[in-house]
Amino acid sequence: MSLADFALKRPVTVLMLVIVVLVMGTVSLTRVGLDLLPEMNLPIAAVFTDYSGVGPEEIETLITRPLEETLGTVTNVKEISSITSSGSSIVLIEFNMGTDMDFAALEMREKIDLIRGWLPDDAGQPLVFKFDPSMMPVMVVGLGGVDDLAQLKELAEDTIKPRLERLEGVASVSVQGGREREIEVKLHPAALEGYGISIEQVIQTLAAENLTLPAGTIQEGEEELLLRTTGEFRSVEEIGEVNIMTPAGVAVKLKDLGTVTDTYADADQVAYLNGRPAVALSIQKQAGANTALVGRRLKAELERLKALQPGLEYTYVLDQSEFIEEALASMAQDAVKGSLLAVLILLLFLRNLRSTLVIAVVIPISVVSTFVLVHFAGLTMNLMTLGGIALAVGMLVDNAIVVLENIFRLREEGYGPLEAARQGAGEVAMAVTASTLTTVAVFIPIVYVEGIITEIFNQLALTVSISLLASLVVALTLTPLLSSRLLVVEVNNNDQGKGGILRRCSRLFGKKLEACWRNWTMPMGGALPGA
Repeated sequence: MSLADFALKRPVTVLMLVIVVLVMGTVSLTRVGLDLLPEMNLPIAAVFTDYSGVGPEEIETLITRPLEETLGTVTNVKEISSITSSGSSIVLIEFNMGTDMDFAALEMREKIDLIRGWLPDDAGQPLVFKFDPSMMPVMVVGLGGVDDLAQLKELAEDTIKPRLERLEGVASVSVQGGREREIEVKLHPAALEGYGISIEQVIQTLAAENLTLPAGTIQEGEEELLLRTTGEFRSVEEIGEVNIMTPAGVAVKLKDLGTVTDTYADADQVAYLNGRPAVALSIQKQAGANTALVGRRLKAELERLKALQPGLEYTYVLDQSEFIEEALASMAQDAVKGSLLAVLILLLFLRNLRSTLVIAVVIPISVVSTFVLVHFAGLTMNLMTLGGIALAVGMLVDNAIVVLENIFRLREEGYGPLEAARQGAGEVAMAVTASTLTTVAVFIPIVYVEGIITEIFNQLALTVSISLLASLVVALTLTPLLSSRLLVVEVNNNDQGKGGILRRCSRLFGKKLEACWRNWTMPMGGALPGA
């Protein structure tokens, strides 16, 4: 039994299946993630090592070369390059396409741990980064409205940052700009030399005095109490009263060796908001999180935080979620416009409102059924998938139009509704199936192509293929069913005076169109007119 015969014999079953697909498609659309680009597994990683105050030649010898030698033993490495500059070393590793980058990064860290003891002790810990578009911040917020930059940064780090990091989908929040409090100790060289005290001795004494240590436990009845010794500095004056022992065993106060000042550290990052110094919040989302949904949560939380501090101002310097929503809305509008134009063109050529209504029903059902497969395939709604749907909208109606036109022709020849629907769909079933599969055969190979092209266009190819296959099933089931119920064809159109003005205009347009077609295809000396 063909699909058309099944649809015509079981109309209630088909309609129930259509309703199920519509419900599932609507639910799937609400659960499909929104993102700018599809998830890409780029086979590139980098190892960054900080070594402040050291020249590039020393870093090349002590850090870069050992890292290159050990990272060369990692599996599936294709190419290694490095960038060595004053104070830092960057080693770039390119892997073969298809490498699992999570496993590769883990193996890189294991190899680095093997030589960690050979690297300089005062060098920073080598950090491994995977190149991933999701590492880009989804939102950068300028924070202002508070004149005291130190207070503003403290508010951002102690209050705003923890609140934002607790939101679902937020990975991390980094704070740039502002001023950070610093206790500065300036020692007088003459005083140090006179007392015979070195700078290292002062540093060690301050570190030993500024400690809070556990002091064990005591038993009080049935309770066990934890003890600790609090030795951290509480004021600048306490720091100045610290005793430094001379080689002769005499205690000298720190304030006699220099000055202690409560000041601010030198800023290595500066943020400005509307020309005024401010604090910037750079927010990154978790891998696989819905960018648009994360953006809405962040904005709602920032509005609630604004009430905690009078005068606090927010400016969205970068809002990836807003750009994504605008881009996806534009793509969706283009898809809707394309569907309306397809229906309008069909109405002009068929000049039958009920046949146009069949196509108008088939298009959204085909699109909505695509969302079901997109959701279960683990894809996201991004520029690629929406572009695939918009591209497929024009092709979605092809199968339905071919089936409908053949049914329409048989109705004009005098066949009954059911017989015309059954025979009309059966005659072109193989033709529309072959046409759909040839189009799918163009896109499916993209899935198996290796390289960056696959990472970018994989979801577009899958979306177009899924849409076309869904439209094929709808065209061979729902189109014959709706045609047998809705399609009404006038066998005799010779009486041009009957009907309303729209019907008379439709008949006149059809007559002119058929005349133009006959004149165009009429052979004149073996050539078309105008040839």
